[in-house]
Amino acid sequence: MVFNRFFRFVILQAILLAITGTFFLWTLTRDYLLITKFTLGFIWVIQIILLIHYLTRTNRGLDNFLQSVRHLDPARGITVGDKSFDHLNLTYNEIIDSIQKVKIEKEAEHHYFQNTIEHVDIGLISFNDEGQIELFNKAARELFKVEFLRNIQELNKTIPGISEQLFSLKQRHSIVIKVVSGDEILKLSIRKTVFKIHDNIINLVSIQNIRTELEDEEIEVWKKLISVLTHEIMNSVAPIKSLTNTMITIVEKNSPSDKNKESEYNVDTLMALKAIQKRSKGLLNFVETYKNLTKVPNPVFQDLDLKSLLDEIITLMDSEIQLNNISLTSEINPANLKVKADERLITQVVINLIKNSIESVNKKKDGKIQIKACISSQSETIIQVIDNGTGIAADLIDKIFIPFFTTKEHGSGIGLSLSRQIMKLHGGTISVFSKQGIETIFTLIF
Repeated sequence: MVFNRFFRFVILQAILLAITGTFFLWTLTRDYLLITKFTLGFIWVIQIILLIHYLTRTNRGLDNFLQSVRHLDPARGITVGDKSFDHLNLTYNEIIDSIQKVKIEKEAEHHYFQNTIEHVDIGLISFNDEGQIELFNKAARELFKVEFLRNIQELNKTIPGISEQLFSLKQRHSIVIKVVSGDEILKLSIRKTVFKIHDNIINLVSIQNIRTELEDEEIEVWKKLISVLTHEIMNSVAPIKSLTNTMITIVEKNSPSDKNKESEYNVDTLMALKAIQKRSKGLLNFVETYKNLTKVPNPVFQDLDLKSLLDEIITLMDSEIQLNNISLTSEINPANLKVKADERLITQVVINLIKNSIESVNKKKDGKIQIKACISSQSETIIQVIDNGTGIAADLIDKIFIPFFTTKEHGSGIGLSLSRQIMKLHGGTISVFSKQGIETIFTLIF
């Protein structure tokens, strides 16, 4: 219908042009029609101009429409004023409304996608073959402690060599690496997917710190192992201890009252039995100690004022600190900092860390231990025990939380393992950073 009107209008204009042109040409053969000649010529030119203007205006409107579709811009429109284009304008407005809806939906989907990417707790990084960063979500920023990246090579400032590992990782392969970031040891699970958008090759890498998950699994394995070992050892040693006590009683009862008449055989037998008794008792005590690892009580949570808590701990440790001529200080920021925790269990953890630090610094003339409590950039409550002692060797730092493992001459290897379990029950973590001979930092994160 629209195009029929347009066609009729153009035909009508063409006919009028032909008629006017014919009369104009006819007047050219008549010298006495001078005014008519100029009048018809003027009208003919005006008709031609109006027709050209009408056609070009229509073309401009259609071009405007096509440009609007091309750029998804609803602000453009057909501006042809002829009534024959009213229906086309109506159709155009409907199309523009549809385009605007699509544009709004696309923007909403993009916003939803961005929020989803920012919300997930797995670090996501995408980069092209030149290393230019195209996606770097919140989890990745927190993991690498970087707010903005232009190129993947800049990650080497935080973790040396990480960009080369990301580039060299094969499609759909995953690796687990251990890295040191600041004063924290991370265990990162890295997986890469490569895909193509238009002519661009995109490398999408997911990075997750799985240290907590590995520690949880490790604790459960150790608890099961210790439970089995203690059960078997108790079942085997308890009868031996009981029989040994009985044999000692029999030997002592049958021995002559005169020590001079007691045979050398009886003496040796009694000594051997008492040695077995002593070792059996020691082994049972050892087993009872390690049973504590599987029987940590559930914490009773309450709001603890950290300044009061640390002041009490420092008072408890004062005599040992004075005896070893060590400086022990605390720093709480803010001063009224609180944490929701079990007072008895957290006190046990902090005291254990302080005792470890005392053993590390007691041979230094300027031994110092500092306890710090503050709020992290992720709004977590942190307690740190810092000393300037001998430190922990790099090849041992992954082993110190393993039950039975100890670097002390008379250590049980239970303190740090127990501390880690207590922190797990609090929904937190314990980590260590050490530079031998310079500094060791144990960090409790709630």
